[in-house]
Amino acid sequence: MRKIVGMLFTLMIIITPFHSFADKKITTTNQIQSFMEKALEEYNIPGATLAVVHKGNIIFQDSWGTMSDGSPVSEDTTFLIGSISKPLTSLAIMELVEEGEIILDEPIDTYIPWFTYKTDSNKSIRVRHLLEQTSGISTYEGLKVTDQENRDENSGIIQAVEELSGVELRQSPGKVYEYNSANYLLLGAIIEAVSNQAFSTYINDNIFAPLDMENTTADYESAIDKGLVPGYQSWFGQPIKGDGLYDHSGAPYGYMTSTSSDLIKFIEFMLQGGELLNERSLAELQSPPESGQRYGLGWHFPRSGNKYPYHTGATTDYRSEIFLIPEEELGAVLLTNKYHELEAVAYLSMMEGIRSIINGENPELTQLSVSTQWILLGIVLLLIVFISISLIRLNRRKVINKKVWIFSGILSILLAVALIPIISFSMGISWRTFGLFAPDLQFLTSCLTGVLGAYGIFIFFIIFAKRKNFKNRKET
Repeated sequence: MRKIVGMLFTLMIIITPFHSFADKKITTTNQIQSFMEKALEEYNIPGATLAVVHKGNIIFQDSWGTMSDGSPVSEDTTFLIGSISKPLTSLAIMELVEEGEIILDEPIDTYIPWFTYKTDSNKSIRVRHLLEQTSGISTYEGLKVTDQENRDENSGIIQAVEELSGVELRQSPGKVYEYNSANYLLLGAIIEAVSNQAFSTYINDNIFAPLDMENTTADYESAIDKGLVPGYQSWFGQPIKGDGLYDHSGAPYGYMTSTSSDLIKFIEFMLQGGELLNERSLAELQSPPESGQRYGLGWHFPRSGNKYPYHTGATTDYRSEIFLIPEEELGAVLLTNKYHELEAVAYLSMMEGIRSIINGENPELTQLSVSTQWILLGIVLLLIVFISISLIRLNRRKVINKKVWIFSGILSILLAVALIPIISFSMGISWRTFGLFAPDLQFLTSCLTGVLGAYGIFIFFIIFAKRKNFKNRKET
């Protein structure tokens, strides 16, 4: 009897922690599920997939909604992953470093001598500068050659780099951080040069295949074969099917496609290591940059608090986020099929909420605001009303102050002509890029310039008509 009681007591000791762990896991799963359902509803996101790994085990994996072709989202659904492509490119670079094909502190001229740039500095752009986003190439110059649709499918990277060649550096290489996808475009060209292979071939054979990422691609044809369809742009917060923009030169910096199942394998490698890299190289990829910088070798790091690698990604109609905390053996990936630049901050709160739940804290969602769009729409409509009344009054008046009205017409036309360049200059991006990532704002701004221009033209038309009528009356 005493032995039986002892065995039961021992069994209770073993089972109780197991039940506690199981209950905690169920609670965490339920919390994440409820949180994600709430977030997707509030943000009007049509489809998403999330996977979380902890200590080698996938503790959460689920998908919601549909893609633009009506198919349900699953862990094997293909998404454009945007700038999450950059950590994969940096992994390929580190692999070539280990093989002795690339030296991080070697000038890039060693590998792509045909690429030139203008600088007042005596310093050269080095491979490390490209990885750390400190090449000195401005974001504005980079945007001129990225997110383009007119590249050749086989030689797109070379074409884009040739267009960038001759660029004037804004800063001395290695001095200032300035996030720029063109840096990773150049890394793609370097990989092609030293491997003597297409970027897509090299990264598929040397990164995707060894990591068993069977549904991850770096070229358009393969992406279509894996089921890539257009995602959704956001107009006033509502999803509108995109046109499926794909840049054939963009795989190194933002146009790889993948699935949550595949990216979890990438995360597991980054957390646990493997045959691709030795421990020293892996630790270098995981390490934050020196001197308080916030971008390492292909990864962002938070400005304050715990310094862990993470990256977000966005194309015109897809959005992604990935993070890993090596000391906790924790990582996660979230893929969604809707994007707008003004919604980016709100989207960040989804992954932040996931981390909060895992840490036993209450998650919070940042409110999605489309007030900018509504305010701009209101301005356009009010301006139309004001202009209509103004033109009607001008047309009815027999005597007008020509100087005042001519000045108003000239000012209106000048504003119409200058508004778009002013917006582009102040934001540091081209008008084309503005439209790609904030299409509703571009449309409303175009309406505003059109209304202003039309106002000025109609003023001159009415003045001319009145002058002609006056001459006719005078002659008769």
